[in-house]
Amino acid sequence: MKMLDKLEKRLGFLAVPNVVMTLIIAQLVIYAGMLTGRLEFEGLLLVPKAVFAGEWWRLLSFVLTPPYVPATAFQAIFLAFFWYILWMMSQNLEAQWGTFRLNVFLLTSILFAIAGAFIGQLISPAATLYVAPRFLYYSLFLAFATLNPNIQFLMMFLIPVKVKWLAWIIVGFGFIAVLAMPSIGHRIAFVAPYFGYLLFFKGMLRQSLENRQRRSKFAAERIQSADAALHICEECGASDKSHPDRDFRYKSVAKDMVCLCNICREKHSNSN
Repeated sequence: MKMLDKLEKRLGFLAVPNVVMTLIIAQLVIYAGMLTGRLEFEGLLLVPKAVFAGEWWRLLSFVLTPPYVPATAFQAIFLAFFWYILWMMSQNLEAQWGTFRLNVFLLTSILFAIAGAFIGQLISPAATLYVAPRFLYYSLFLAFATLNPNIQFLMMFLIPVKVKWLAWIIVGFGFIAVLAMPSIGHRIAFVAPYFGYLLFFKGMLRQSLENRQRRSKFAAERIQSADAALHICEECGASDKSHPDRDFRYKSVAKDMVCLCNICREKHSNSN
């Protein structure tokens, strides 16, 4: 992306190194506040109606909110594992993209999420929309899977699954979730954050689609050529496919090579 290259030259010094680790530490602090009862999960999410009522901190706090996990004995273990995977993927993306591009990717997703929430609320004013930061995790995962499709994760620590298939599963469940949502506003708020992913990967996705279409066309042409007859009799129309028992040969007629099967050659011989 040429525009990003230009922006990086001018604004690259503003990029925050290891930005996802900073986000994880902030979420850890928020999580500690939730455990002590000083903070509530619902009070930190992005709720457009609440922002209109003056709760401006939600424009930032929703990004710092840790993922919602039901209160169980394994809650802390799950969050630790979740944060480790999130950090690992961010390290990979930062190594491939650079610090500035990863920062822009996250910021773009967040801005689209905020815009989508407010647009969705305006379109469906009767609904109460809220946005949690799960879109950020899914966007990072989709970016990681797009750049590293063949890396394997161990499902339940036992079953190796390529990350690209997990990404398709997430996309499939996301599509079902969109269809099940009660209003257009909910759908806009849900889909909007992923426009950041599309902006970053539109060229790669287009090229992948073109390559797939090219391979399909080549495969179809190979099948067609394999099914096509090599020899067709000029007189009776028999071919080596329709009549594999016949013998086809060529002879010169008015400087053109004409194909005849053995039956037609015998007819010519008898008539002569």
